[in-house]
Amino acid sequence: MYIVITGINILSRRLVKRLEGRHDVVIVEQDEDKCKRLYSSSGATVINKSPSTLSALEDAGITEADVLIATMKDDNENMVVCSLAKKYGVPKVISRMEDDEYFDAFQIIDAQTIGHTDLLLSEFLSAVEHPYLVKLANLSGDREILKASVRKDSHLVESTVDRVKNDESFPSSFMITTVLKPDETLDASKDPILEEEDEIILIGPSEDKEMLDKFFQNQ
Repeated sequence: MYIVITGINILSRRLVKRLEGRHDVVIVEQDEDKCKRLYSSSGATVINKSPSTLSALEDAGITEADVLIATMKDDNENMVVCSLAKKYGVPKVISRMEDDEYFDAFQIIDAQTIGHTDLLLSEFLSAVEHPYLVKLANLSGDREILKASVRKDSHLVESTVDRVKNDESFPSSFMITTVLKPDETLDASKDPILEEEDEIILIGPSEDKEMLDKFFQNQ
């Protein structure tokens, strides 16, 4: 995919790190020093112009973009960038949103928003309330991808994935997809044997996460 990202900050630098190599990534930023630092540390194309101008977006190849991601802290500036991107026909427009009051405005221009504060709150609550699980991602239908570990002296050691799934205390709404061992990744459908420090990847509904956390707490 061809992806245009506006603004250079911690969020956008992490996005670039994850996306480059698999996608064509272009960054637009007004601060020259930030542009130089990112250019020297990544393979992404960097445009040193104000992201909310037509010339900057045109230089970034906005008409060819599959996705635009606006990462600036200023919601007004993100609104302008997203509006311009939609006018240029970018199929997918995503914006960071600092203030919830802008939600309706972003909806009007058909831009998907990710609330920075809400994400942080969700991650902190998850870490506190479900200490035996690590959330990896959110999915549609209020589902999550989670990771759990097999602890030392756990009764899960030398058990199989099928035995875990058939345990009466294991929530049946969760699917075990993968077992991560120190030196290999195994398909859970092959029913591998679990060992100490194995990591288990699961998918299931958020509402049943507490039951899953208790299962791994009592393993």
